[in-house]
Amino acid sequence: MLSSGAIQFITFTIIFVFLTYACIIADPETSIIGRFCTRSIPSFLLKQGGLQIVYLVIVLGSWGIIFTYGYEAIDNSNHIHSRHKNVGYVVFIMCMTSWRYASIKGPGNVTARTLPLFDHYEYDNLLYTNRMCPTLRIRKVARSKYDRYTKRHIPRFDHFCGWLNQAIGEQNYRWFLLFLTVHFSMCVYGSWAMTRLLYGEVVDKKFLDAKISNAVNDSQFTIDYVMILRYLRKEYAQIVCVLLLMTVVSVILGIFLGFHLYITAWNMTTNEFFKWRQVKQWHKKETKKFQKALKYGTVGSVSNGNDKKSGLRHISTSGDDVACTGPIKEVAVLEKDDKEVISDPGPMPKYIYSKSVIANFVEVFRPLSCREEAIQRYRSALEEEGNYIQIGSHERNPTKSKAI
Repeated sequence: MLSSGAIQFITFTIIFVFLTYACIIADPETSIIGRFCTRSIPSFLLKQGGLQIVYLVIVLGSWGIIFTYGYEAIDNSNHIHSRHKNVGYVVFIMCMTSWRYASIKGPGNVTARTLPLFDHYEYDNLLYTNRMCPTLRIRKVARSKYDRYTKRHIPRFDHFCGWLNQAIGEQNYRWFLLFLTVHFSMCVYGSWAMTRLLYGEVVDKKFLDAKISNAVNDSQFTIDYVMILRYLRKEYAQIVCVLLLMTVVSVILGIFLGFHLYITAWNMTTNEFFKWRQVKQWHKKETKKFQKALKYGTVGSVSNGNDKKSGLRHISTSGDDVACTGPIKEVAVLEKDDKEVISDPGPMPKYIYSKSVIANFVEVFRPLSCREEAIQRYRSALEEEGNYIQIGSHERNPTKSKAI
């Protein structure tokens, strides 16, 4: 008869293996399970805000186990100081505070009135062109995108984060990075503390040097790691489950945080990273086609070397949704100047928004729309708008001319 701890551990292991296969190993293009777990469920939860509930269940449940079982084990351990209990309370407060703060801080909202506040990037005429937003009927400032989950036009749009139920953009990307950093640090610290706690239990029981006698043939054998794991699974099932969870999440968050620090160093957003990858794929493909056509003499028009423009005209970005792991569906359309004639695609287009690494990080932690220049530009636009309203009112009601 299995103990309750063993049943909990086996259940957790089955769920863990299934999620690892469905979310990491399975190809969503060919696997029904992978497609359901990585596309259908996230898309539904993003629309309903359900990932926040999942977050709270996982985080509060894990901390509940640590406070209940982990702290009791710390009191009985000689290998981890009791001060870590106080550190745990601080880490828990930081964890929940960073999540809550990142959830309520807005990314900015581009409207007809706030256009001057966010209009500080030039158009690259590749990812971004000077055109109207088909949904809100306002001019699309460079690096902005309409987010259908929040139904707002987001400046410097990065992605929509279901864990925060918030679009990530120009004014809250720094708080998103803080949220990631705090949770990554929390998981690494928790994994270390729980590992030290369990290792101390193994040392105290002297399992590493202990030998077991066999009464049948009067032989002895050393306790192996499988037996040690079985013991820990039985006596500390809840702590072992939390340790496995934190270890896996530490790796995932570490990769995710590293990715965002990388694109920040290049002054890219998640949205732009995947679009720019499509540009590179297009350019590589078209270059191969051109070289092949040049070899067989089937080129429609060959660049004479003086025209250095790329053959790529525009990449459509209006219809796809970008979540934490990238585009939910690939619907971007790459357009060429001439789709029928094979021609030289020209040099690889240049990403124009990257500056120095330091300047790129400063731009994130001190957004352009929060600087005095943008605020003053916005105030001037509001004052002009106010003057127009006053002038219009004066023309319609001359009796209020003295008030003006």
